[in-house]
Amino acid sequence: MNKKWEKRVYKFQGFLNYAQSLLLLRYSGFQFGILKRQLSLIGCDRLQIGCGHVILDHWINVLYERRQKYGKLTRKHNGWFLNYNLLKPWPVMDNSLSFVAGSHVIEHLDLNCGLQLLKCAHKALKPGGVIRLSCPDLEKYAKAYVNKDKAFFNNPLIREWCAFKAAQTPGQIFIAKAYDSGGAHKWFYDFESLADILKRTGFVDIKRVSRLEGHTPDKALLEPAGRELETVYVEAKKA
Repeated sequence: MNKKWEKRVYKFQGFLNYAQSLLLLRYSGFQFGILKRQLSLIGCDRLQIGCGHVILDHWINVLYERRQKYGKLTRKHNGWFLNYNLLKPWPVMDNSLSFVAGSHVIEHLDLNCGLQLLKCAHKALKPGGVIRLSCPDLEKYAKAYVNKDKAFFNNPLIREWCAFKAAQTPGQIFIAKAYDSGGAHKWFYDFESLADILKRTGFVDIKRVSRLEGHTPDKALLEPAGRELETVYVEAKKA
């Protein structure tokens, strides 16, 4: 199947799932209440934002994608999966989560939506609860570009995570990272800008950490080793 037909099939699947979700009232306040009760009953206090294909045991793994059935909590191995828009009110009790983690997801939201997501996370976390974020590091890319560090941009791991395979020069690869897949990336963060939005949404004790450093469980599964070269990692707490 060529890419043109793949896109058509993808859109059709998305339309069918969206229609089914509407018919089953999965976008309704009624379904929100059901989800909130379900999540309260399972008693899981760890939530992964934008999980992709990484379904962690003992976590609520959340993804928002039109091809997936919306608003239905499913058990996967020893974890749970939910297709849900986390820019909406979260279907968890306030002050109920110990950990929230998002690996390479915050850059897919613009600054306003990033702030909205963190407000929801802060509300859901317990006092003392931890949030962990990672994303491509604007500072690393900018320094490599200014210093004409071709070794950085030619590194196979940097090229592997570059969506535009036609990008060849450091400038092209830098901009490709900013836009990713024709605009899937909405913002480019460094530590300072991540710390700022965390502080503005009420978080404290904001720290830059390494890939396997910090209080969040399952870091080795959350954070792909191949992305360490380009990534900034941050943890913070709710007071």
